[in-house]
Amino acid sequence: MTIREQIHQNALAIILEANPQLIREYDEMTEDALCGMTLAEARDLRLTQALVKEAELRRMDAWAYQLMLAEDAGMDVSAVREEDRRATAAVLGADDLL
Repeated sequence: MTIREQIHQNALAIILEANPQLIREYDEMTEDALCGMTLAEARDLRLTQALVKEAELRRMDAWAYQLMLAEDAGMDVSAVREEDRRATAAVLGADDLL
């Protein structure tokens, strides 16, 4: 599992812990409600939606929120932040300035 996947899984676990009612929702899902997804796919989609909503409530980008949660959990995300910064600079054509 990559560091980015670890950061995302950490965030989903925190969201699930903060929203235990989601477990009941999964347990009650019918095959029709899954719309062709597996239960795991539907679970991840719902958790991701809850994560995005929580980030928006905090006026944050979902990825920035996940990085903050990872740091709060003691994960070192400095390499990821640097990689993201360099990718943004490259897109903006400012990578020569770094």
